[in-house]
Amino acid sequence: MVKKTTAVPASELTQSVNADILNFSDTRDLEAFHGVLGQDRAVNAIQFGVAMARPGYNIFVMGDTGTGRSSYVRDYLKSEAKRQKTPNIWCYVNNFDNPREPNAVELAPDEAGLFRDRISTLIDQLLATFPAALEHPAYQQKKSAIDYVFNRRYDKAIELVEREAHKRGVAVYRDSSAISFTPMREGKALDESEFAQLTEEERDVFHDTIGELEQMLSEQLSELPQWKRESSDELRQLNQETIQDAVTPLIEPIREAFGHHPALVEWLAKMEEHLPRLVLEELVEERMLELREEYVKRSRLEDTLLPAIATFHNADSGAPVVYEPHPSFANLFGRIEYSSEQGALVTSYRKISPGALHKANGGYLILDAAKVLSEPMVWDALKRCLQSRELKMESPYSELGLINTTSLMPAVIPLNFKLVLIGSRQVYYLLQEYDEDFKGLFRSLVDFDSDLELSDEHLYSYARLLKSRINEQGYADLEYSAVERMVRFSARLAEQQDVLSARIGEQFDLLAEADFIRKLAEDELISASHIDRALSAKEERTSRVYDKLFEQMMDGTVLLETSDSAIGKVNGLTVMSLGDTSFGSPARITVTVYPGSKGVVDIEREVSLGQA
Repeated sequence: MVKKTTAVPASELTQSVNADILNFSDTRDLEAFHGVLGQDRAVNAIQFGVAMARPGYNIFVMGDTGTGRSSYVRDYLKSEAKRQKTPNIWCYVNNFDNPREPNAVELAPDEAGLFRDRISTLIDQLLATFPAALEHPAYQQKKSAIDYVFNRRYDKAIELVEREAHKRGVAVYRDSSAISFTPMREGKALDESEFAQLTEEERDVFHDTIGELEQMLSEQLSELPQWKRESSDELRQLNQETIQDAVTPLIEPIREAFGHHPALVEWLAKMEEHLPRLVLEELVEERMLELREEYVKRSRLEDTLLPAIATFHNADSGAPVVYEPHPSFANLFGRIEYSSEQGALVTSYRKISPGALHKANGGYLILDAAKVLSEPMVWDALKRCLQSRELKMESPYSELGLINTTSLMPAVIPLNFKLVLIGSRQVYYLLQEYDEDFKGLFRSLVDFDSDLELSDEHLYSYARLLKSRINEQGYADLEYSAVERMVRFSARLAEQQDVLSARIGEQFDLLAEADFIRKLAEDELISASHIDRALSAKEERTSRVYDKLFEQMMDGTVLLETSDSAIGKVNGLTVMSLGDTSFGSPARITVTVYPGSKGVVDIEREVSLGQA
């Protein structure tokens, strides 16, 4: 028989709520709660971590899932970031000297879009100016003069050979591709049949004469390649000067608008130097113009001149707050994309796709610690960025020999951001124990409690927190009895009567299920009965294992003796947790005792769990 002094009355197994604190009929009388309930330690810690601007004070937020840690951290960072200065924007631009190593320029938030628009306007102007600028009469006159000098040299050489040929009775024929000699008789050129009627001596004389004339022609035209080179050089110089004269007025307004950026002024000078060659190749050469449509020419110019903006912020948006749900290497550090042209993979600085570090530069980056650690090569690369405070885009697979395609090496971008990792206590302590760099990088710890003290203040705030959830999701309001039932459910989750569970997510899920049942019943407010029915429905959904175990006890598969007495045997109760459900299961505890070789021993002492 159980002694009466050890019996626990049923009234002591449930939570009692102070009715004087919850002095309302339903939650329509309450104001919504803003912030995080009962986490003063965590709030003070995150305020310190955000305010501490020195390197190494990145933030690790730890606690149980469902305590509201993620949502509160995001909301707090967004509210703080709005009051901070909007960071500058980084753009990748073409490196005309080495296209494999694009440059990076820093611009103010209101200048990046303006710079891109100016370059886009420049492309429009280039398409409108060329090749029309090379059809101007002044240019054509200079080009004709260059062609005239070359043609005059060529004609003089041919005329000298023609005069000598006429003296020897040979006609000279010229076409676009070749020069030929034909025998003449009495001022008339001979065809093949007439030439065949000549004597062998006459034919031999003509052959010798033609051979001498061909040798003479070769000597006269020996400098033809040199004449061609000189003519081509003069024409190239003319084209460059003409294009330069047309391009300089187009670039000058851009140089004046961004003259306070030395790096940008230097880049514009490089662009002006390489622009004539680009215009010649893309807009002037006749063989290319015949093959290219207008959109192709524009695309080529954009791929060479237009900047690739890595991040974009509005001028008054404040510091960025970025949450990356899938922290893969490419999503964090960016990727270089490729396109196929005639079977080959090609890329350019315009195909640089920015990652979360680009977007969060100057602000805050929020990541899930477990996801970061599960991605290959991400954790070490992330630590390198935090230590060097630089973002260097690189492909981790190329170092492993998995990719042999020629890639880009973009310029390094300075990093200034605060990393916020959200994870469990187990992950935090494992990193503290086994990662030497972790302590120096994450000096700010934000620890969310799993339980809240059930004080009058927290009780009233808990009711207001339910009201805020109702407003956010559009649920019906709660009756007083429903609020009281939610408090008892929260204490049941905490497994202690004088505390509330900080796992707010699970309690909000129950609230959503109760509102669903309230809709089916077509009631106006959520009552305690709706919450009880929601709990019963959940228990029914998750009780298959318990029902099977109960059946085994009833049909005798599991033997359970509840009468008489036995030596060394005790009936115990085991609480089993499977997923989000828990239930009790009987267990037989059997004790076996025998005299050992050393006499009576203490088992706890033998397994090093007890003292001497």
